[in-house]
Amino acid sequence: MNIERPASNVEWEKMKKQTYDLEQRAAKLNIELKDKGKSPEIDLKEKEDAREDFHNILESLNVGVVVIDLKGEIITFNRAAENITGLFSEKVIGKEFDKVFDPNFFLNSHLDFKSLKDIQQNADVEAEIRRKGKNTFYVSLSISPVKNPEGEKIGIVLALQDITRLKKLEERSNRTDRLAAMGEIAVKIAHEIRNPLGSIELFATVLKKDLKDFEELKALAGHISSGVKSINNVISNLLLFIRPQQKPNFQAIDICDSLDDSLFFSSHLVNSDNGIDIITRYYSKPLMVYADSELLKQIFLNLILNAIQAMPHGGKLTISTRKLNGRSKKDFAEIRFADTGTGISKADMLRIFDPFFTTKKRGTGLGLAIVHNITEAHGGAVDINSSEGKGTVCTVTLPLVGS
Repeated sequence: MNIERPASNVEWEKMKKQTYDLEQRAAKLNIELKDKGKSPEIDLKEKEDAREDFHNILESLNVGVVVIDLKGEIITFNRAAENITGLFSEKVIGKEFDKVFDPNFFLNSHLDFKSLKDIQQNADVEAEIRRKGKNTFYVSLSISPVKNPEGEKIGIVLALQDITRLKKLEERSNRTDRLAAMGEIAVKIAHEIRNPLGSIELFATVLKKDLKDFEELKALAGHISSGVKSINNVISNLLLFIRPQQKPNFQAIDICDSLDDSLFFSSHLVNSDNGIDIITRYYSKPLMVYADSELLKQIFLNLILNAIQAMPHGGKLTISTRKLNGRSKKDFAEIRFADTGTGISKADMLRIFDPFFTTKKRGTGLGLAIVHNITEAHGGAVDINSSEGKGTVCTVTLPLVGS
């Protein structure tokens, strides 16, 4: 679940404070009611009515609220907490925190009841959750002690907020900045290399003509010329990474047409010998985007080729499309490439979009960098989710015509 951040920082801080106050008041009420037999002075009817009101409000929050008493038992678990954790309140209420959440539930953040109980002041941490059958997503955890009017600690409230979208936006921003900086360096290097290449190519051509009666020497000159062309191809790809195309030919096209063309050009890589099966699941209606069809083919061919190379012993590549209803009345076409290949290690995931980074024996390492830049040039985004040994899912989103 996501909370849209208000335009004003003052409004955002005010909303955070209101949410925090609500969590604290609800937590106190629940803990007091749990111990109502020990506190005869509490007006139970009044507290019951107030608790029902707070319960309704808590269930409407987009922030997950988990309240734990000092014995370690979970006494509050709202609907947002269910959505974030994938657990159900009826199965966790009254259970010990450590039995519900094992130490590895919140990745990168070892949380158990002892560590929560020791916290004396508000603490904020970030963690990852990897729910079965779903991609890893990120949560922000706000941990606060609950105190009675006398200042005695009576419990702990844990507020969870899904910040996956925020993290993705931050990751894309960092990636764009990093690639832009690399691009400035790369374009200078490319031009510095290309200048002498022209001279080498010219001299090699002259040599081939002058050595027409010396076949062995002529062959060596031919190798020089071939090497120059190979280097020039790498530089062309590098410049394509920096500037996908000087004058792209944008027009309204159907995503499925570009996908079908890309599959046709890559069909020679798929046969019964390599055991690769490609399945297409297209949206029932045309998904029209304003794009350069040749550049889109470069995106799709790169991703199809990556998927095929990730399945050296065969596997399945599923290509699907769907319409996404975006924010601010903007709609998007989503193109999803899901393979059953070798996957990508966590360490490599941090570098997959970096130019010249590759785990292949052959390759320039520019494929995904080019995919990123072309997608950005079309106002879209590309995301990759993968786990080593569990396949890879690459998702490209592009704005639909008229959005």
